[in-house]
Amino acid sequence: MAQQTVLITGASSGIGKATAKLLAEKGYRVFGAARRPEVANDLADEAKSKGHDLTLLSMDVRDDASVKAGLDKIGEVDILVNNAGFAVDGPLEEMTVADLEDQFATNVSGPFRLITAVLPGMRQRGRGVIVNVSSISGVVASPLNGIYSSSKWALEALSESLHFEVGHFGIRIHIIEPGSVETPFGDNARRVGAAAGNESPYHDLIEQWETAQEKLNPGGSTTQPEEVAAVIVDAIENGDKLRYPVGNDANMVITARKNMDFEAFESVMRQQLGLTW
Repeated sequence: MAQQTVLITGASSGIGKATAKLLAEKGYRVFGAARRPEVANDLADEAKSKGHDLTLLSMDVRDDASVKAGLDKIGEVDILVNNAGFAVDGPLEEMTVADLEDQFATNVSGPFRLITAVLPGMRQRGRGVIVNVSSISGVVASPLNGIYSSSKWALEALSESLHFEVGHFGIRIHIIEPGSVETPFGDNARRVGAAAGNESPYHDLIEQWETAQEKLNPGGSTTQPEEVAAVIVDAIENGDKLRYPVGNDANMVITARKNMDFEAFESVMRQQLGLTW
């Protein structure tokens, strides 16, 4: 088979950067898209020095013109990895509709914009792979990330529908569901209300939830972006299922959620995490 072309969004850091590097090492023609691709110049320089086929390009997944301009430079896309995303954190009461729309613009509309752009070509060629990077939050909602969880649940729903619609045309859909990953993702989150340290009736919940999260990853056992990248590449090359949880915390929480009704799951998680709120 001829060299396959991969487009990865959010490739300037974290999971996207690690995935771009790994795919380039394996001989794919890789385009790493980001709003600020210059942040990943080290990745491009390393790829060039090793003779790997990796190109960084500017793309804002929230903008039709930016996406079109990027795709015009790439040509046919065999594999799309929708990785770009961010989080808006805080109590729902202290959020606004603008916060919700901002979250969905990147995490839902962005992937949808790219999917609908590349699907016609994939369908006509009778092959293609679309990988959507979701989250443990796309399966289990938690306090203080209701808007982020909502966006990832929406992405999961889009992915599941696509799985049913386009498998007939030889196109595979895969969802990656990481837990906590050692990336700048948390530093880039936009915090609102109590999450930003403002005076709030939810202040005690903030403190409880920070402690609870530490119990999900005892001893700082956070998943590394390279581990997620390896799962993404495995899904691309050998994918035989829709969903791929990644990380001890993701596997533990998702397995518990699948095996219990909601009330039992809530009771167990409250006990394990010490939540009294």
